[in-house]
Amino acid sequence: MGSVAGGPRGDDSDGARAALSFINAFNRQDPEALAKVLDPEVVIHSEKGTHYGLEEALAWARRVETGELEQRIEIDRIESAGDRAVALIRRQWWWRDENALAREDEMAWGFELRDGKVRSWRPFQDRAAALAQMSGSSLP
Repeated sequence: MGSVAGGPRGDDSDGARAALSFINAFNRQDPEALAKVLDPEVVIHSEKGTHYGLEEALAWARRVETGELEQRIEIDRIESAGDRAVALIRRQWWWRDENALAREDEMAWGFELRDGKVRSWRPFQDRAAALAQMSGSSLP
């Protein structure tokens, strides 16, 4: 099992690279870069529902520019094995006007891959559960 901490250092596997590219494109709000790392049949299992295919995935990833908070994803580590990767992340919410951290949640993002592209993505509140899923059966 490979791992990368906080960026492209360490594991150079397709899984780690795909997860890192996904997170970087998500943070930058770069739909073209995100589309390049997504499988055409991608399934996004978000907290608000399931989204199928590129069009729905890109619509899900767009930020709504209303409100006082902005979301950022910080990577602690990415572990990959075969066609799976798990990013241990901190989801941060920042006050737009003050550029101050409002909240931070430790969690994990699970990825299933096909041909070096993200075929499935899902958030996990429990990091250990995400890592166990990666080493076991397919993500639920």
